Amino acid sequence: MTFSKLAPLAVALIVATPVLAQTTATPTYTQSGQTPNNSGSGAGAIDPLRDATPSVDNCRQLMQKAKSMTAPTNPDRADAAEKEMALAVDARDHRDYAACRDHAILAMDAKK
Repeated sequence: MTFSKLAPLAVALIVATPVLAQTTATPTYTQSGQTPNNSGSGAGAIDPLRDATPSVDNCRQLMQKAKSMTAPTNPDRADAAEKEMALAVDARDHRDYAACRDHAILAMDAKK
């Protein structure tokens, strides 16, 4: 093949490359690794842990299980269980679901 036969193909590839690059561009990321909220609502950053993640459900389930257990007869253990439940609720309210899970487990251990 001669150069004159390959020239139209080369021109087509050069022209198509910017178009392909624009359609496959990845979104830019903020410091926290989330994509920016471009909806125009002004609601701010997107929260990926918004009440539907397994850790949230796990925290809720453990807290429900701990609440359903009977209080121990030992006052020290009952007090410890109450304090752990309060810490679990506080952690959940601050969206620290790992700490919530840990405190709920400690509350269940205190109620055994």
